[in-house]
This record gives sequence, C-alpha cells and structure tokens, in this order.
Amino acid sequence: MLHSIDYTTSQKAAAARFINLRTKKKVKEFIVKQRGYKCPDFNRMILDLCKLGWTHEKIAFVLPVANASTVSEWARGGMPNFENGEAFIELWKSETGIDRIPRKGEWQSYKYEIGQLNLL
Repeated sequence: MLHSIDYTTSQKAAAARFINLRTKKKVKEFIVKQRGYKCPDFNRMILDLCKLGWTHEKIAFVLPVANASTVSEWARGGMPNFENGEAFIELWKSETGIDRIPRKGEWQSYKYEIGQLNLL
C-alpha cells in the first residue's frame, strides 16, 4: 500500500515537470517572437496627420480620449492603451491610405510621402 502512494506521487511529479517544460518552451517561443517586434511609431503618425491638416484637438475629438493633451503625450513618446491605439491606427490608415503601420526605428528603412513633401 505504501508503495502505490509513492508511485502516484512520482507520477504527479513527472506530470508537473512535463507541464513546466511545456510552459518554458511556450515562454521561450514568445520571447523569441518579441525580439523582432517594434511598437507603432505614434509620433510619426501624429506628424503625418498634422501634415494633412489635423490638429491634436481634432484627433482627440474623433478618438475616444479625454482631450488634446493626451494626443500631445503620445507625440512626446507616451503609449496609448490598446483600444485608443487601435482606434488611432485605424484613423491614420483611413486618412493616409497606407496599410503598413510605421514602426519605431525604421524611419530610415521605410519611407512614404504624406501631404506636400515634394513642394520644393
């Protein structure tokens, strides 16, 4: 009888180790995927909208945010919460007609023209 209790305990321990290994594998896969992720460049998108005639006040009015100071904070490097960020990205896409979201750190590798950049 004592032997069967030890057997089930060792089975549980082996199962726990297996789950732990599987979890570690998932975490490692997530970390590897996260290395290449670059967050959206909200400052660049705000500048693009400003070149198209939008103001921080107008952006704040259209989006579900409190006021223009929130948009100004994003322009200075702040990060919006998920819902506001998604709404802002959709606004930027609809106004610029560009589907690819600009990412931080790629301003030299990926260029597009917004507004009257070829004026001179």
